[in-house]
Amino acid sequence: MAFRLHSTEDEEPNLHDFQRLLLTASMAMGTPLAVAKVLEVQPNLVYRWMAALESPSGEFLSIWTQRLQVSLSTPKPAASHPRRRASDTRLQLVR
Repeated sequence: MAFRLHSTEDEEPNLHDFQRLLLTASMAMGTPLAVAKVLEVQPNLVYRWMAALESPSGEFLSIWTQRLQVSLSTPKPAASHPRRRASDTRLQLVR
């Protein structure tokens, strides 16, 4: 019986790699909800996959891995300057 200690890049993505990719994507995108939108799944599934409470089906694992890798490698437009809230004390006029 032979055991494989190292994976090659030609292999299908495994569950551990997918969980790490989910975590990385969640940090990069800001929330697991954004990851769920990219994957087109319910947000509770993303949480369960990240916590290893459930495993995604094998037939979709490579598709979802590819979607996450593409979304992480796509350049994002520069963010505009955030607007201050109307209740910001520095903006209130003195009467």
